[in-house]
Amino acid sequence: MKEKDLDNIIVGLDVGTTKICTIVAQVREDGRLNVLGVGKAPSTGLSRGMVVNPGKTIENIRTSLKEAELKAGYEINSVTVGIAGPHIRCIQSEGIVAISHPDRIISEEDVERLYDSAKSLKLSKDERIIDVIAQEFIIDGKDGIFDVPVGMFGLRMEAKVNILTGLVSQIDDLSNCVNTAGVDIDDLVLEPLASSFAVLNDSEKKVGVAMIDIGGGTTDIAVFKKGVIKHTAGIGIAGSQVTNDISETLGIDEREAERIKKEFGYALISEIINDDIITIQGIKGRRPLKINKSIISRIIQARMEELFVLAAQEIKRSGIENYLPAGVVITGGGSLLKGTKELAQQVLGTEVNLGIPTEIGGGLIKEVESPIYATGIGLILHRLKYLDQKRASVKKGKGKKKPGFKNILLRVKQWFDEL
Repeated sequence: MKEKDLDNIIVGLDVGTTKICTIVAQVREDGRLNVLGVGKAPSTGLSRGMVVNPGKTIENIRTSLKEAELKAGYEINSVTVGIAGPHIRCIQSEGIVAISHPDRIISEEDVERLYDSAKSLKLSKDERIIDVIAQEFIIDGKDGIFDVPVGMFGLRMEAKVNILTGLVSQIDDLSNCVNTAGVDIDDLVLEPLASSFAVLNDSEKKVGVAMIDIGGGTTDIAVFKKGVIKHTAGIGIAGSQVTNDISETLGIDEREAERIKKEFGYALISEIINDDIITIQGIKGRRPLKINKSIISRIIQARMEELFVLAAQEIKRSGIENYLPAGVVITGGGSLLKGTKELAQQVLGTEVNLGIPTEIGGGLIKEVESPIYATGIGLILHRLKYLDQKRASVKKGKGKKKPGFKNILLRVKQWFDEL
């Protein structure tokens, strides 16, 4: 790879419960991505999105990184990492500051002070702030301002924000595993937020939409309105729990249960056209089982119904469940199970669409055009947006004139550097 192209490379690292995926992408002049390399490895050190075996996790990350490097012809030094799991919390908060400039011009430092004001809330000792996402700015009582109001005039500025927190132990465990695997961390990004960059467009986020990302160990829910995330949560039911149900109910190996789920499983029994009898391999030399597909689907549907009922409760918790005209978008590997979209529509009572990564210009495009890679592609797009904003700030001279300003995401990176 030519040296002049190296500055345009971004790497996303999706550390999931069932798989670890590394995606290397080059940013084209039109802003779209050329996927240069994809590395995958089984994830054997996580449970429900949380690290339980650091040694195995480090080994799996290295395997994924190495495969991506070989395909891309590029040595990976830093990555944007996703974080998720039931330990993530979304807390609404507010901040208020007086404008410091004598001419009443709002500066980047004022916005930073405003975020710091909003972060002044009591957290348990085992929690740490991951990100602060502004919902709305209010200047001298004038509301409805959704863009960062740098350059506007005012005496008093308020903000309504969502503060995303996670367990200190899980943040530390994940970051240490990535660093020990031999790479630095550029950004730490909430996975449902990242996935939304890949499968939702600006129009959907503006009018109102809910996204359900069904992974291997966890399912992440994110609700958007007016272009910003309003609510997010994680539930501990996902693809691996469905596989485990099949394994335990039928008394078969988990690998065989996973195969049966993918080849013959349906999330909604009514979607089965031909209820054929299938043969299932027994364990330890026992005779094969012969069973109807509908029996498998009864097991799957019970668990998937529970998943969508819990997701519906989280969407309702957002307080805007009746104001989501764009409906629901499902993504992640679990969304590929036959009948999942139809079951989601039945349980949620709204239009449901399948989310597939977009904004991919070329390269290994066919390999990543799947909900399985929504988080990995989203991590890259999230990082790209941050870099574009940073370049724009420097171009305007803000970066040099106001060295005290630090973007919220940049501060997360600096925190990791201090570990």
